[in-house]
Formats: sequence, structure tokens, C-alpha cells
Amino acid sequence: GMALRDAIVQSQLHGGTALGRAIGSLSGLVADRLIVITDEQSHDHVPVSHIKGYLINVASAKNGIGYGRWTHIDGWSEAVLDFIRQIEMANEHY
Repeated sequence: GMALRDAIVQSQLHGGTALGRAIGSLSGLVADRLIVITDEQSHDHVPVSHIKGYLINVASAKNGIGYGRWTHIDGWSEAVLDFIRQIEMANEHY
């Protein structure tokens, strides 16, 4: 159940996050949504998402970054993606 988390942890060096710069580097990418798994700490400003944006906070701290159109989800479980699907299905009916 935690294989995704383990893969993310092992995917890169750790020691600081420039989430704003990372999101900015995606500016030419065509996508329906952006899902960020984070501790909600960043060394730079996190821009407003211009597509459906989800911040999944896996730390014990409260929300700290990415306000505006971001949807905040606190905690992680295998049901997070089902939860996002339900949010999007509910929004389609409005």
C-alpha cells in the first residue's frame, strides 16, 4: 500500500523544495490536473494552479503553501485518488 510513497522517497535527493520552480517548469505541459504529494513546505512561492490542482499533505503540519484554486487533502491513504475522482465527478454536475 505504500509502494508509491517509497518510490517517491527514493526518486531524488532530499534537503529542500522549490515547489514553485518545479510547477513553473511544467508551463508547457498539457494536463487535466496536477497532484502534488508534499509536506507543504517550500523555499519559494507556489503559484496558483491554472488547472485542477491538488496538494496532498503527508506531514503533520497544517497547510502551509498553495492557496487559491488548490484543493488541500491532509493525509494519505490508498483512497486519495478515489476521493479526487469523486470531487471531480461532483463538480461535473454543477
